[in-house]
Amino acid sequence: MTTSYSATKARAHDGEISDEELSALDVLLDGDIDKVMSHLDRIVEAAPSYRRLISRWDNQGWNSESFDFSRDAEEWADDSIWTAEQKRFMIFSLSEFFLGEERVTTELLPFAIAAPDDDQRIFLASQIADEARHCVFFDRFYREVLGAEADTITENLEVQRANINDEFKQLFDGILHDCADELRRDPSNFEALVRGVTVYMIVIEGTLALTGARFILRSLKEMDRLPGFRDGFTHVNRDESRHVGFGVKFLADAIKADPRMKGVVQETLSETLPVGVLAFSPPWVEDRFDFETPFGYHSSEMFEYAMKSLSKKLAAMGMEPSAAQVAV
Repeated sequence: MTTSYSATKARAHDGEISDEELSALDVLLDGDIDKVMSHLDRIVEAAPSYRRLISRWDNQGWNSESFDFSRDAEEWADDSIWTAEQKRFMIFSLSEFFLGEERVTTELLPFAIAAPDDDQRIFLASQIADEARHCVFFDRFYREVLGAEADTITENLEVQRANINDEFKQLFDGILHDCADELRRDPSNFEALVRGVTVYMIVIEGTLALTGARFILRSLKEMDRLPGFRDGFTHVNRDESRHVGFGVKFLADAIKADPRMKGVVQETLSETLPVGVLAFSPPWVEDRFDFETPFGYHSSEMFEYAMKSLSKKLAAMGMEPSAAQVAV
């Protein structure tokens, strides 16, 4: 079923900017990532206008070359402060982020072309720039701290691809790529855009990436390790929080205009979540759903946080929060 957006557009445009919306978005300018993530629910509930999200992008600009990795490199080279399992887990986790940033950079352009409104297209164009900057940040960290010797980003990505798991490949190279490819073939297919936004902004960014980042940053902060990376990764996740705000608003508008879009979102979650939740899991653990990380937190904590976070986003979109649990 392909739904034209011509009838939808008139019923789903932004309202005036409210004090609540401005207050919720102000946290995106804060340097404390814990505060940003704890207030993300307020951001999505406020359903900020696309123009206001673009304004926050303009005010959140940062330079991937500005972070000092000298202490990070010294710490990474000191085996007295890391266990072998901690390093192994970090390389697995950060490689998924690194490759994920490249995948979403590459696949987002068809979303921007397919977006029905100029405000949406402009925001998505700004997000492409964000994702490219994130990829450059990780490339620099891998070369300057982890010792990658690749001459180009392409070579570096290819080397790190050996560190990711099969579910990551299925999610990014399969499901996300198929969404983008459908939009390449037919940019007018609004259902395909709803599906793609659900996969990209709600599952990949809003459920998986922000959850993984929260636990990584919390662990590094408690250990007081990798200060340059922590600073840069905080900037990355402030961007991701803004992207999720866009996705929630876009889908809330789509559902209000055409309640049938709930079914598209639900079907997409049912297909994507069983794969996505295992992207958290290292391929070497005995039980992919039940394992202890070398940083002292259990896999169940990540899964619980991710599903609670997803439930809140679904509620803000006008769906039953229980939809987050059906597919997992």
